[in-house]
Amino acid sequence: MSDGSLTIPPKAPRIPTLDAARAVGVVAMVFGHTLDALLSAEARAAPGMVLYWKARGFTAPLFMLVSGWAVTVAIRRGRASGLDIPRGRLGRVLLLLAIGYGLRWPGWGIDQLRAGDPAVWSHLLAFDALHVIGVSLFLAALVLALPWTSREKVGVFALLGVLAMALAMRPPAPVLPAPAELPSPRLGMAVAQALGGTSPFPLLPWCIYFFAGAVVGLTAPADARRRTVALTLAGAAMFAVTLWTGLEDLPPAHPGLVAYRIGAVLLLLAALSAVPAAAAARLAPVGKASLGVYAIHIPIVWGWSTWHGLALRIGPSLSAWNAVLVAAIVLAASFGLHLAFKHARGAGAAGLRRVRAALDRVALDP
Repeated sequence: MSDGSLTIPPKAPRIPTLDAARAVGVVAMVFGHTLDALLSAEARAAPGMVLYWKARGFTAPLFMLVSGWAVTVAIRRGRASGLDIPRGRLGRVLLLLAIGYGLRWPGWGIDQLRAGDPAVWSHLLAFDALHVIGVSLFLAALVLALPWTSREKVGVFALLGVLAMALAMRPPAPVLPAPAELPSPRLGMAVAQALGGTSPFPLLPWCIYFFAGAVVGLTAPADARRRTVALTLAGAAMFAVTLWTGLEDLPPAHPGLVAYRIGAVLLLLAALSAVPAAAAARLAPVGKASLGVYAIHIPIVWGWSTWHGLALRIGPSLSAWNAVLVAAIVLAASFGLHLAFKHARGAGAAGLRRVRAALDRVALDP
């Protein structure tokens, strides 16, 4: 515009690959947890399920890498700079940590918790995927706030990844300590569980996948075709370094296993580039609902506090097809409850705004 009025920059186009990947991550997460809880021993031994179980190891890396990519893209497209970047993400970080710790609340062991029982405290303070994403998000925001070039920030993320891998391999890894061997409950144990301990997803090494996603967000070309080629080449290169390395029984922080998983995820992202933009746009709401679906489906499948989930109500007794059917129902129910909660929250906020406006009018015109 040349008349001196404010120019509104055009909205950056969505990345269809990212939308499709986030949706795939949500579906893989729900199906993986449900099948793990409900498949019978016979169904697990079937050739198809054995193959699926090997592929299931990519679910968490996919979820975290895509989260890192999405956050980096959102921050780079925003107007915040400097310390405003981590400050603006702090609320999200605290929400992720609150939900993560909330889902681990041991309502079944309140007396032991009060008595300082190490086993119960270690359960409460253990890190899961949400904890890792929350802390990694804050660290990534700090890096993205630096007044440096994208190449320099990529170097920082690479350095953090190598450091995380090295620290995660320190003794007694890969052997998990007993809860009684951890520091005393609360702060000391919280730090130990965040960095390793008995956590299923400790920050070290799982933050590496989030930082890898941040690198994708900083380096992926804007052009769709060039981005597909770049993802394919990077994924193939990561895969190539593991061709002559056995991957069986490797600890989670082993460089070969980390490279293998990142390479596989990058190749999957390259394959998802073939998803038409219109289809990816339809999948976008599922990806955006990832936090809500995660927080809802965990209690349904695994239970919460004193609530028994499907893992106890049904147990590992279903055939493959029946477990897949239940997983589809869990996904649909979780997504539906997320939408209902979102609608109720929006309606409540709108109602509060109307009440506030009415009170303001009364105050101005008594």
